[in-house]
Amino acid sequence: MRNIKPLTSIICAILCLALFTQCSNSRPNEMKQQQHQCVNPDSIRGIRIVYIDLDTVMYRYRFALDINKEMISKEAKISATLENKRKKIEEEISQFEYKCNARTFASEDEFVEAREEIVRKEKEFMTERDELYAEWEQENMARGKELRDSINNFILEHNKEKGYDFILTKIGDNILFANEAFDITMEIVNGLNKRYKSKIRQ
Repeated sequence: MRNIKPLTSIICAILCLALFTQCSNSRPNEMKQQQHQCVNPDSIRGIRIVYIDLDTVMYRYRFALDINKEMISKEAKISATLENKRKKIEEEISQFEYKCNARTFASEDEFVEAREEIVRKEKEFMTERDELYAEWEQENMARGKELRDSINNFILEHNKEKGYDFILTKIGDNILFANEAFDITMEIVNGLNKRYKSKIRQ
């Protein structure tokens, strides 16, 4: 979701430039001229503007749901793997502590060797944990980019037929008000799902 936010900012910036013209008052002998913006009503006539509720797209686009399910499953497997290894280390620590309290180590060298073995396994566990989650995060970001590109590319192709001048992205409450007649969210969702379904069948 946040990866898509920069796109919203860019579109809004372009829209502002299109809807406002600058009016300036010049003052003699000044190095800088003060500029003021004023609304030109004629500039917005004939412009076709629609919007898409991105939250709805993410909840209803099957590709997005499949990616989310896939990444949750992989994270659960990582957690299960790490949990099993953590329990084994904890058991070894308990046995080590028991031997310390019972003073059953044959020599100081045996005690030092057992302690260092536990320390080594703990370090290996933390290294593996960091590597697994780093790989998962990298894959999650790649899949997110794939999803974003899928949505953006479809919208661009779809607009070749529709010919809208601006397609805004509604995320949360970033658009305070918009006439629902200009909401093409389900039009986009249905098109995305139809295309995704055809790709799965291939």
